[in-house]
Order: sequence, then C-alpha cells, then structure tokens
Amino acid sequence: MAQLVILLLIIHLIIAYQCYRYSSLKGYPVKVFTVLGCVPYFNVVVWIYLLFLPELEPFESHVQRQKQPL
Repeated sequence: MAQLVILLLIIHLIIAYQCYRYSSLKGYPVKVFTVLGCVPYFNVVVWIYLLFLPELEPFESHVQRQKQPL
C-alpha cells in the first residue's frame, strides 16, 4: 500500500512539474498554473489544457506584423 502511495505522489509531482514547464514555455502565468497543477485530480485537466493552449506572443510582435514596409 505504501508503494502505491509513493507511486501516486511521484506521478503527481511529475504532472505538477509538467504544468510548470509548459506554462513557462508558452508564456502563461507560471505561479497560477503551478498551483493548479498541484491540486489532486485537477492537475491532469490543467496539464491537458496547457497542452492545447497556443503560445502567447508579446504585443510588440503583433505591432511589427501590422506595419507595412515603405
């Protein structure tokens, strides 16, 4: 029984780390998604949500695209 609990804790920590990693890679608030990734049973939902979210782009990149060359 103790082995099962340890295995579940390890999986839980891995998923929380993945939530942290994906949120920092894609530009989303790291603290929010890491805290949500630490909530049991909800962390899988947050992890899958982060997998399908698009990457955030800075506002300046949108402005540069809209400028037309002379």
